[in-house]
Amino acid sequence: MLMLATIVVATVVVSFFASTCEAVLYSTRIGTLEACKAAGSDAKAAEYFLAMKKKIAVPIGCILIVNTIANTAGATMAGFYAADVFGGSMVTLFSVVFTLLILFIGEIMPKTLGAVYWRSLWPVVVWPLHGLRYALFPAVFVTQKFANLFIRGQRQPHITTEEILAAVRIGASEGEITAGESELVHNIIELESKAVRDIMTPRTVIFSLEANMTVEEALEAVNGMGFTRIPIYEGDRENILGYVMVHDLYSAKALSHPHRTLKSLARNISFTPATTNALVLLTQFLKYRRHISVVIDEYGGVAGLVTLEDLIETLLGREIVDETDREIDLQERARRLCSQNSSSS
Repeated sequence: MLMLATIVVATVVVSFFASTCEAVLYSTRIGTLEACKAAGSDAKAAEYFLAMKKKIAVPIGCILIVNTIANTAGATMAGFYAADVFGGSMVTLFSVVFTLLILFIGEIMPKTLGAVYWRSLWPVVVWPLHGLRYALFPAVFVTQKFANLFIRGQRQPHITTEEILAAVRIGASEGEITAGESELVHNIIELESKAVRDIMTPRTVIFSLEANMTVEEALEAVNGMGFTRIPIYEGDRENILGYVMVHDLYSAKALSHPHRTLKSLARNISFTPATTNALVLLTQFLKYRRHISVVIDEYGGVAGLVTLEDLIETLLGREIVDETDREIDLQERARRLCSQNSSSS
């Protein structure tokens, strides 16, 4: 009887341990481990656990080997001793009770606990798992080599965009990150999926000035509009030569040069394909300290105009306005001004 009880308890304990380790291994977040490693709190344990997470097949293999051996050997030996203790007629009933015991105490309960309390449990299970990796390495190595024959070329990325967004939603719902931080992450990912053509001001509503216009004429045209950089063209509106800074116009007037042409004050402007990734363009703007670019279509014609402000507004999810702006939608203002300019001419 004592031997039977020992076998039952040992089998259940080993199964409980294996199932707990498995649940904790799957549930523990890499971000939490990275934070612990960086903060120096349980740094060594976090380092070992990270290594196991990155090659999760190895510790999972160890857990399955231990659990399979325990359940198979335990069931066989327990059945043998149960027949001796209770008689052959009771073996079936004992097997049912033993199976339910393994199911609830050895599987359901530990996996639930591991999934819920992984934050507290991962520093505990990391050391026995680390030891099992070395103790069972030969067996795991052979099984992994065999398994790789069937999964070669089928490897998936460790983390996907959907998983990042899901983690952000969970973090926001649990109060780990603020709503603003959650929105910013979503906007960054959304910006990465957009092309410049999705956020540009279309060519038909670009407000621009003729290159041979004088400073005085230009100041009269842009008075009170709120633009800081204005494209200039020569002849055809698609023949954009560059852009002028509005403060350069005021400086020229202050220096008694009201009759200088905009062409003489023009600054170089970059040209960007309409298919360019919006996040890539934002990075380029920041790197090369640019604020404005002409967007060109697949035929080399002008498709529109994009500014640093457009990109940042898309990133933040809201319009950027200052105390001089009377309107929120600045692109809509450009459309109306362009329409007024066309009707007056």
